[in-house]
Amino acid sequence: MFRDQYPAAWFFHHNTIRWPFNTVEPEEEPWAGPPFKEYPGQPVVALPAPEDLGLALGEAIKRRLSCRSFASSTLTLSELSTILSVGYGIEGVVQLGAKEHLERPLPSGGGLYPLEFYLIVRQVADLDPGIYHYAPLMHELEQLKRMELSNSFVSQLFMNQPYLAGGGAILLLTAVVERLMHKYGDRGYRYILLEAGHAAQNMCLAVASLGLGALPVGGFFDGYVAELLGINLEEEAILYALGLGRPATADRVAVRNLAALLDG
Repeated sequence: MFRDQYPAAWFFHHNTIRWPFNTVEPEEEPWAGPPFKEYPGQPVVALPAPEDLGLALGEAIKRRLSCRSFASSTLTLSELSTILSVGYGIEGVVQLGAKEHLERPLPSGGGLYPLEFYLIVRQVADLDPGIYHYAPLMHELEQLKRMELSNSFVSQLFMNQPYLAGGGAILLLTAVVERLMHKYGDRGYRYILLEAGHAAQNMCLAVASLGLGALPVGGFFDGYVAELLGINLEEEAILYALGLGRPATADRVAVRNLAALLDG
């Protein structure tokens, strides 16, 4: 059934299965490119220190939900800093022989960390609306474009889903695929997808701890998003989106807006 109904998915999954006879040693040539993207010359916004997440893990898991009803309210730069830090920040440096290893809050195949984070900022205190890139080494935002996007445009970007337009920001996770796949080949694409899931869950739990709302979304028009971010889809894949904002209500059923989801 898998093979017949979803041939493209089957082809990828089947052709990245490993058996003793087709297993190859990972490519040990070091990645020749930079460990993360930077945009020299762009305006930079330093992020404040992340907030302390005092909520117990079990309680954060219980509170996590998909928020489809955002209040028209502004996020703080401190809240955004905290979310980015737990998602893909740098927690420390470990010396491994002659090399430095940057400690991050999630696992990554080969410690290569291929993800990049971009933000569509709409209502964040002390930030102009526009497109930003997260630079984890300095824990700062690089402003790529200053622009205001209409609710209708944002909805169309995400396959006409109206929910994201109400939030304060939309976080987009991409991957510079060669950064990891040069070592693991096609199998490495599986690792990239797993890593995006690790990062998103970290951030969803942080959002719950902060009393905010998050909506993870996998549906978007890749080409339009790539044009907005200024990235090349031949080199960098768009994987995931996370709407961020303040819930419009404390009612868990109402904020999830399941009726509208099912009607759609």
